[in-house]
Amino acid sequence: MRAEQDRLITSDQSYGEPKRVPISGDFGQMPAGRPRQTYSGIAGLRSVFDPVKARRWLCGGVLLTLATVALPVSAQDQEATSASVGERLFDSYCSACHQYDDQGMGEAPPLEASPWVVGPSERLVRILLHGISGRIEIGGRVYDREMPGFGRILSDRDAAALATYTRQRFGADEPNVTPAEVKRIRDEHADRTAYWPADELLELR
Repeated sequence: MRAEQDRLITSDQSYGEPKRVPISGDFGQMPAGRPRQTYSGIAGLRSVFDPVKARRWLCGGVLLTLATVALPVSAQDQEATSASVGERLFDSYCSACHQYDDQGMGEAPPLEASPWVVGPSERLVRILLHGISGRIEIGGRVYDREMPGFGRILSDRDAAALATYTRQRFGADEPNVTPAEVKRIRDEHADRTAYWPADELLELR
């Protein structure tokens, strides 16, 4: 009983000089001088603390929380981000052979208006995921080299960004490739380990 009383905050009923009444816990001393009251739970805290300051603290916390929540990204921002990622990936995986200005290096075929790039999007996605081998004729010149795939390195989103950027840069009428399309193609050929034969890819329409 004594311990329970120690947990209660009380004040004297007299209205004379305010007195300090010791209480337990971390609240320190509270002035007396008001009718006897009992403070406990949330109601007690409301009586102890300044409600104006409490409201300010609450509003500040809400604003801080809202400020840290990511706002929805617009479609334009998403496209810009995808293009930036695609360009970075092209520079990392493609430009060493095809060069930034698409002049090619050695036996690498050019990409500008190439049916391997601006043709069916699945053709390019298959090349990016699994690679290609065999004879390719572009602009009257025959190329016979192998290109490795990057399916083990690129995620669906990254492969889509790279394919979209490459198709946009080199003249496709409908350049966009989605992560869902990449995932579908990847799943359909999950067991594939060999490069795609060029002749087989040309059959895609």
